[in-house]
Amino acid sequence: MKNNLFQGSVLAALCSAATLPVTAFAADYTVYGKAEVQIANTDTGIMRYADEGTQIDAPFSRIGIKGDHKLNEYFTAVFKYEVQVKGFEHDDTNEPFAARNTYLGLKGAFGEVVVGRNDTRFKYSEGKLDNFNETQADISQVIAGQDRLGDTITYTSKYWHNAQFSFTYAPKDDNKDNEAGFAATLIYGDRSLNKTPYSISISHVDSLNNIKASRVAGVYKFEKLKLGALYQHSESIDGTKSGNGYVLSASYKLDKWVPKVQFAKDDSKLRQASDATQWTTGVDYIFDKQTTAYLLYTDLDLEENADNSVALGLKYKF
Repeated sequence: MKNNLFQGSVLAALCSAATLPVTAFAADYTVYGKAEVQIANTDTGIMRYADEGTQIDAPFSRIGIKGDHKLNEYFTAVFKYEVQVKGFEHDDTNEPFAARNTYLGLKGAFGEVVVGRNDTRFKYSEGKLDNFNETQADISQVIAGQDRLGDTITYTSKYWHNAQFSFTYAPKDDNKDNEAGFAATLIYGDRSLNKTPYSISISHVDSLNNIKASRVAGVYKFEKLKLGALYQHSESIDGTKSGNGYVLSASYKLDKWVPKVQFAKDDSKLRQASDATQWTTGVDYIFDKQTTAYLLYTDLDLEENADNSVALGLKYKF
């Protein structure tokens, strides 16, 4: 009996010792994600993110964990690990996951610095411009520079007088074109359009993913109407390709319905093999803050080819 009591006391002590550090050093974290299903019919399969014929897919569905842990009065550790979840198509079973933003870093009065895979600050500059983000009508269908790169260092400042500066750096040995590259962005206004009804950004990228480009983008929300515009000049690092790109977007909220339209054009030949023009129209039905159903039609015109796609989808964010 004494032996049992002794063993019980030791076990309780060990459990307490094991539990206390975990509680003392636990981080605040959130598990989040997006579950999406889409039924789409695509004419020729030339456009990105859509195959020819009728397909059932889970476009850009994901799951992730993000959080922070206060180290002292000056520094807080921040982290994010996020993966795209595939599996609807038969050939996704061998690779059901794909890397998305995954990084570790520090934040404080100076802002935030993270190291790992992350959206370049050039991509970040789009804000809420893209009405058909993460669909076959995404602006990255024709506009270059919408990249998520690994092995990067990202700095994002705090807002100062309604302005924010951010910077991406990729060392030479880690960059695709074997040159050190960077992207720098200055944003005036809230890119999420929550604190201000507008957002204006100026951004430049050099030697990231083999491109050099500059863009100006703006989004303005007036009550139920939202308007967006982008102009971009792009060129390849070797100088063989160059051109200009444009995006115009508009949406209007009618109770739970949000009709929207978007136009994108680019002649740099960096995303498509020829000059590209894309028109898209669609409508969202917002059940609540987490759940949205949508219908879209998009038409992509190239110099010698064309494609179109109609899609019906449902997405749930958690």
